[in-house]
Amino acid sequence: MERHNWNNGAVSNGAAGTVVQATLRLRSELECERVIRIAHQRGLASATAYRGPENGGALIFAIFMDEAPALEEFLPELRKVVPDVPISIVREEVVHLAPSDFLSGGAYRPRPFRAGAEQLLWIFAGGVLGAGTRLLVESGSRYVSPGDEVFPWGTMLVNVVGSFAIAALGTLLSERFLGERERMFWVLGFLGSFTTFSSYIFQTTESWKTSEFLGGLYGGGSMALGLCAAFLGIWLAKKLLR
Repeated sequence: MERHNWNNGAVSNGAAGTVVQATLRLRSELECERVIRIAHQRGLASATAYRGPENGGALIFAIFMDEAPALEEFLPELRKVVPDVPISIVREEVVHLAPSDFLSGGAYRPRPFRAGAEQLLWIFAGGVLGAGTRLLVESGSRYVSPGDEVFPWGTMLVNVVGSFAIAALGTLLSERFLGERERMFWVLGFLGSFTTFSSYIFQTTESWKTSEFLGGLYGGGSMALGLCAAFLGIWLAKKLLR
């Protein structure tokens, strides 16, 4: 990687596989807004801004990144807009492995997922534990409340708790705080077996036959509580990640 200070000259002997990053130390949010708007109009690959830690966050930096020829063409125009702003240039040779034509607009197309023996083992292990846990909860609800046959709140409970857990774990997965093994065991295996949509539908129809009010309350209540639990799981997971 080579570093340059740009002073009305060329950035580098830029080739198609060369990416250049220009960093500007700006003096106001107005300057930042102007240069980023121009960069977006010129179609640069990236244009971002953030406050640095110096002087309590008083400094503002704008970063632009693109292929060397594109950024080299843009820098003279940028210098006219902010003539007295320091600009630092970093040039780096890159090789795109997936896809190889990324800089010319190519898109990454992942291979279809194929579960191996290890993945299946984790899913089966989580599934056995999840199904067993659901059976214990549903059996306990029937033991505690004889009315569970008419209003199966045990199944409602596992579906609501499962909705909360899947939403929370899904948020952690999207933020890369959980790995593939945890996804296989907890999400696909345990929670996939712990929750049950088929039993929910069957019990809703059976409750409806006994009492339209209880059937509607069970079916609609399970859906509403499940959605609320999912939103709560997402909110709490994001709050913990801050």
